[in-house]
Amino acid sequence: MYQLNTELASKADTIGAYINDTGKYVGKFIRAEKLVSANKGTHGIGFTFQADDNRECRFDIWTMRENNEPLQGLNQINALMACLKVRALTESVRNVKKWHDGSEQVMAATCFSELMDKPIGLLLRAEEYEKMQDGYATGEYAWRMGLFAVFQAGSELMASEILSRKTKPEQLGKVIGLLADKPLKKKSGQTGPASAKHANDPTPFQENDLSDCPF
Repeated sequence: MYQLNTELASKADTIGAYINDTGKYVGKFIRAEKLVSANKGTHGIGFTFQADDNRECRFDIWTMRENNEPLQGLNQINALMACLKVRALTESVRNVKKWHDGSEQVMAATCFSELMDKPIGLLLRAEEYEKMQDGYATGEYAWRMGLFAVFQAGSELMASEILSRKTKPEQLGKVIGLLADKPLKKKSGQTGPASAKHANDPTPFQENDLSDCPF
């Protein structure tokens, strides 16, 4: 005998609720959470992106090491700020949906609200990675979504074009031509401690001059 289980019925609607394919998306961030690595003190931002069709994906961008040495991800955050016309980020506590103890829950988290709930365009790509357990490579591989590039949702201008006061988008089409899945180039198959170099190499800081910023 079957009886209606409303919880299970609702779960059926979540089929296809996640972004799994490399491509161009427009939507908004419903989470932009401050992250600090417990092991190394590396700083970053954890994002949950919700596309206009309500599909979602999560990814993290690591921005600087514990000693404030910048990582490549800092470039992406600045491009994102330019596309959203945000000059500075401030911390605030928000209730956001995040993964915790094996399930998705609504929890209070320190976030950067300036990045949230605003239209934004993303190029996302599927990236292969090796699973880890207790700091050790397991030899098992999986795929996750990663940020490839950002653009302004309405105009399709990219950060460099916005900062140059251009009105016609020309760069996005070129970048889309480079967009593809990213398989893991070197698969260790090792069961010992991971020794791969951090994917985000440090880049030197440039002097921050906003005197000619168009927003």
